[in-house]
Formats: sequence, C-alpha cells, structure tokens
Amino acid sequence: MTVQLSDKCFDDFIKYTHDLTGISISVDRKSMVEGRIRKRLNASEIDSYESYLDHIQSDSDELRQFVDVITTHETYFFRTPLVWRYMEETLLPDWMKRQNNGRFRAWSAASSSGEEAHSLGVLCEAFKGSHRGFRYEILGSDISEEMVMRSREGKYSGRSLRAFRANRPELFSEYMMCVGDETFQVVETIKNCLEFRQHNLFKPLISRERFDLILLRNVLIYFAPADQEKVISLICKLLNPNGRLIIGESESLSHIETPLEKETHFVYQPRSHEPA
Repeated sequence: MTVQLSDKCFDDFIKYTHDLTGISISVDRKSMVEGRIRKRLNASEIDSYESYLDHIQSDSDELRQFVDVITTHETYFFRTPLVWRYMEETLLPDWMKRQNNGRFRAWSAASSSGEEAHSLGVLCEAFKGSHRGFRYEILGSDISEEMVMRSREGKYSGRSLRAFRANRPELFSEYMMCVGDETFQVVETIKNCLEFRQHNLFKPLISRERFDLILLRNVLIYFAPADQEKVISLICKLLNPNGRLIIGESESLSHIETPLEKETHFVYQPRSHEPA
C-alpha cells in the first residue's frame, strides 16, 4: 500500500518548512513535496509522513537531509548572460575606478552547488589579468550543508558547464582544468579566493567587512513579501554604500519596503542620502 500525504500533514510540512527556511510552499505543490519527502521515508524506513515530520524535529542528521530534498538547487555556470555582461562591463570597471587599491568582496547568497560563485571567480580572475592591483574574495553560502560540501569540492560536469563551454570558450580553456572523466574545476588561483559556508538567510551573516556585490538571484520568489523584506533588511546591512545587490532578472523589489534604489531591473544600490 502506497503511503499518502494527507492535506493536514501537508499543511504541517508547509508551516515547518517556512519556520525553518523561510520558503513559502504553495498548496498546488503538494505532489512535488510528497514525492521529494517519500524518498526520505524510504531511506529512513519510516511508514508515514506524520512520523517523518516528528522524526526530523528530533534527529539533526535527518533534518539536514530534509532541507536538501525540499530546497531547489537548479543552477549552472554563467546563468543569464545579461547579468554577467553587466558585471564584466560595468560593475567591475566602475569599482576599479573608485577604489583601485582595495579588495573586491562579493557574496553569492543561496549559492546552491557553487556554480554562481565559481563563475564570478572566473570573471574576477580574468579582470585581474588586465587590471594590475585588482584583488578579490568571494563568499558563497547556502542553507544546505550538502550543497556547501559540493561547492567546496568544486567539481563540475555535464549540464552545469554546457553554457560556459559554448558561450565563453576562451575563459573555459584558461581557467578550468580537467580532473578526469569530463569533470572540471577552477584553477587553484581562483579556488584560493573562494570560501563556502552554511548560512540561513533569515539570520545575520557574520562578516568582518561589508560587500561590494551581493548576488541574491532567483531566491526571493520562494519567500512571502514579509519574509522578503526581512531577508533584504539583513542583507543591506552588509552592503557597502557604493555596493550593488543583484536579484533574479524576473524578480522585483518594487512591492516591498527597502533602503535600496533601482539601477536596472535586476540591479539595486543603497538609496542616495538627501543633502542636509
């Protein structure tokens, strides 16, 4: 007999997931949630969704597995060329003009398996080659410990690299090295500038300095407006006065209160202070 997820238990999972991660699951996603959790029921040899919900609240190891299956990890290198073109042609050159002796600091928030942070590393390393004195460091974070471990390993293949190899072959050949069986990782000089850690966006990030760039792409769509405001509020505290926040190209902040103003439809900056 196939175990079924009742409507009440589904509602309980929705609330628990929101309290844990901030993610809002719509009621029409029941079959998706049921299928993902069923994998953990089978692996844990638990005979009901109700028992599994009780189990993850007392078993931290299984709770991590639950977070991994319930969150979305769709990503690949240089996703959305328009965004990377903006960083390459506008953001980095403008930063260099303002501060040519500092260190460019970027945070890839909700970085999943690390492709976004590694893509930025490739872009920064290429920029460094033509701009003497440029230095950078990149932080990637995700709520999933499994994704953080994959990011630290930094080995990629297949679909993850397809757009990168096709659209930026010169960067691929210079900054990616084959580690066997059509699997690649970034060169050591880039890897040394990357750090990955587990982090929940609904909690303050511990950082010794602010960031010049924060990437929060295709994340806010999973949050309710009130939760979006909370996340943006926490993130803005870590953004330099001349820093930039980049969100997903199909996302917007126009419906919530933020201390930011729009530069383009996906780029925001701290609101200019009015003269005294």
